Amino acid sequence: MGLGVDPAPAWLTTDAMDGVESAEVLPFSEDEYADRLARVRGRMADADVNAVLVFRPSNVEYLCGYHSAETLPQPLLVTDSDTFLYVPDFEIGRALASSCAPNVRYFRYASAQAGLELIAKHAAEELPRRARIAVELGHTATPPHLVDLLRGRTVEVVDGDYLVERTRLVLSRAEIRCVERAAIGTQQGVDAAVRAARQPGATDSSVAAAISAALLADANSVSAWGPTIATGRRAGIPHATWHNVPLGPGSTFLEFSGAHHRYHAPVMRTLCHGRPSVLLQRLTELATAALATVLDTAKAGVSCADVARAATSAIGPLPDGVVFHQLFGYPVGLAHRPHWMDGAPFAITVDNPAPLEEGMVFHVPASFRAFGQAGVGLSQTFVVEAAGTRTLTHGPAELIPL
Repeated sequence: MGLGVDPAPAWLTTDAMDGVESAEVLPFSEDEYADRLARVRGRMADADVNAVLVFRPSNVEYLCGYHSAETLPQPLLVTDSDTFLYVPDFEIGRALASSCAPNVRYFRYASAQAGLELIAKHAAEELPRRARIAVELGHTATPPHLVDLLRGRTVEVVDGDYLVERTRLVLSRAEIRCVERAAIGTQQGVDAAVRAARQPGATDSSVAAAISAALLADANSVSAWGPTIATGRRAGIPHATWHNVPLGPGSTFLEFSGAHHRYHAPVMRTLCHGRPSVLLQRLTELATAALATVLDTAKAGVSCADVARAATSAIGPLPDGVVFHQLFGYPVGLAHRPHWMDGAPFAITVDNPAPLEEGMVFHVPASFRAFGQAGVGLSQTFVVEAAGTRTLTHGPAELIPL
């Protein structure tokens, strides 16, 4: 149903819609989506809000399946009894094919600014006067203008405080299976990187191309970030990436992830050109100790702070000139661009006292860099279980000789 007074597009017929709806299969059962909505509504009740207007694209997909390459704001309104997905008319096909949203409301693609006004008007009209509507005010996907439009109506806008994102922290078994499938693609990328790096005349760009081809070959979605490849001295510069230069000397740092239905399983791996120097050996020891301690310490009920303190103790004082972010894990799973870190700010750090819960999935970014000289990253993605951790990514986290 359209918002405003414009007539329905001539191409939007019942027969056409039936065909589009059957073009794709939802990655999860309708019961799974219903359970997600029920848990979000439980958090809404706890927060004393009547509705939540969801803008983060991964949150929208989480709650109703909708995803598109289009980056215009396309929010989902969740009330205590209904949901409404708002899309430009050009995206009706994606809404029908990819989502289970019971109510799709569209506006003219060519008038996106006017569409925001129509969304605000419809959302306010679906709620009682002075209703409290939660919006994630700090996320870049939330248009400040739409928030102003809502505030000009008969609703009270309150900060969502990561209401949906906190629900997403614990993955279902079906979601974990998606991460496991993504991890298979990740390992295919590792294998391709090693083969490419061993070719005569290999460059960081040729390795990046090989990884990208391997990640996409059997995938149904693309990673939200990467691949990152930094070689030689540039491996000692955080977030440096491929620059079409020959590999080595020293180490080549890799970070990337496979994706399955946009669920991610990142790894860091490090290639070693020749015999590792004393510096590379020391960086490897630090990365190995940090990763092993997290995997050995984390389990349901243990606080993030306790895990981080154990890992901090294991690595000890850092050598002069070594860069490390003091982050021993961050949640991964469903993510949209620009990064697979696409959820609540819930990290394994010494200042997070919250307990780990069974079903949480983390990437351990054990990367240590001698600034501007060399870098080593050795990581895994794992799931928290009652008795400990289960590593979801494949292969040992150790220097890979070339």
